[in-house]
Amino acid sequence: PMNAELIARAVVVEALAAADKPAALDEILAAAAQAKLLTKKSIPALRARLQEREKLGSTGIGNGVAIPHVKSDELTRMGLVVARSVSGIEYDAIDGRPVHTVFLLLAPNGQSEEHLQALRWISGLARNQDFRRFFLAARSAAEIRDLLLEMSPPS
Repeated sequence: PMNAELIARAVVVEALAAADKPAALDEILAAAAQAKLLTKKSIPALRARLQEREKLGSTGIGNGVAIPHVKSDELTRMGLVVARSVSGIEYDAIDGRPVHTVFLLLAPNGQSEEHLQALRWISGLARNQDFRRFFLAARSAAEIRDLLLEMSPPS
């Protein structure tokens, strides 16, 4: 599939502990750093960029899904973190509902075409009721990865 490499490297956070947006973004950035998708020292700059983006309008797009995304020179290649919150995060989503599924898309500056393609794919997943249901029911990170692959366009 088109996103096979992105999915293979994706970080899956099966159970977010955070209850609100700032804590969730911190937890997700920390998971990304731990998996070497980004450096620990780039976290403050990336966090600031994500917070600025949220001020323009929530990336909580409704149906319990949020798609925060950031482009930065701090990043060398595209990365994805997929995080699940069973109890839900207070996220100021556009429909006012808590968020259970967070996709953080990280991209270096200059990779706009790949970045847009990935965003379109993730937005499609977010609108897909089957995806949302299977994602929340998945029993492991491996199952979540398989689901993403299954729902990825053929290359």
